[in-house]
Amino acid sequence: MAWQDRSAQTGAYLRMLLARPGEPRTAWEKYAPDARAGEIDVTAVCEVLRRGAADDVAARDPDELAAAVRAALAGAAVRPGLVDAFVQAFDLGSRNAVRLHDLLNGSDSIRVITRASIARLYRDPDAPRPDTLALHEMHTLGPDGRPAEHQTIQVIKSTVDELVAYPCRFDTEELVFEVVRGGTVGDTYRVTDTFYGVDLKLDRPLARGETALIHYRTTFHYRGQPPPEFRRGVRGTMRDVTMWLRFHPDRLPASVWLGRWDRLDDAALIESQRLELDGEYSVQPRYETASAAIVGFTWSSD
Repeated sequence: MAWQDRSAQTGAYLRMLLARPGEPRTAWEKYAPDARAGEIDVTAVCEVLRRGAADDVAARDPDELAAAVRAALAGAAVRPGLVDAFVQAFDLGSRNAVRLHDLLNGSDSIRVITRASIARLYRDPDAPRPDTLALHEMHTLGPDGRPAEHQTIQVIKSTVDELVAYPCRFDTEELVFEVVRGGTVGDTYRVTDTFYGVDLKLDRPLARGETALIHYRTTFHYRGQPPPEFRRGVRGTMRDVTMWLRFHPDRLPASVWLGRWDRLDDAALIESQRLELDGEYSVQPRYETASAAIVGFTWSSD
């Protein structure tokens, strides 16, 4: 990956971390209380860096530091030293630190997906897909009630002679897709007008009947408030399906239902069952099998 592309990817991830509600945004909002949602105040970000980063960053000329931060957030130029300064000053943690450096180094296991990066080409959503022998996933909501992260561990079994990729679907064009195990990030594309896709390119092609374990994480950046629901489309049959939905303690729902819908686009809820939150503010139903269905959760805050 070219340096410009690596900088653009790293800058896009920094923008997501600082723009969406959460601890990094709260850190700089202390110095910009009138900041608008979704926007980043560079002067406030620089203040956090001066107070919390290493001496060589804190001692930089204010105009020079502001120019470097603007260039980084724009994806024009991101340097490893500045990445380390962001991690230290904003206490971003080891996972974000690894992600930022992987992006800057051009890793093929992580990609920031934006509206501009998704190809206009539509892919056939009815293309052959492998069977699922086991599926375990957790959907985590942030303090603003919006989806924050989704993690999936899945065992797939090929139904064709040479399976090279597994298609993953999502309903926003602003996210980070990271393959933890089983492959690398492949093409991104549109599935419908409201659903998008990215291929998880497998480590090796699978012959018919062969299996593979894949593990991937998706970090979301919704610009608006999406509907209060999480849905999983099941084509064919999935076995040993467990789905966790976890709420943030600052934004707990009034009610949660396990549901079934009639379709993906313009969907109507056709079946529901009320659930109770456990001590970790989550619900976690399990299916022995799920066939040709759209299942998931819906909730209310009233």
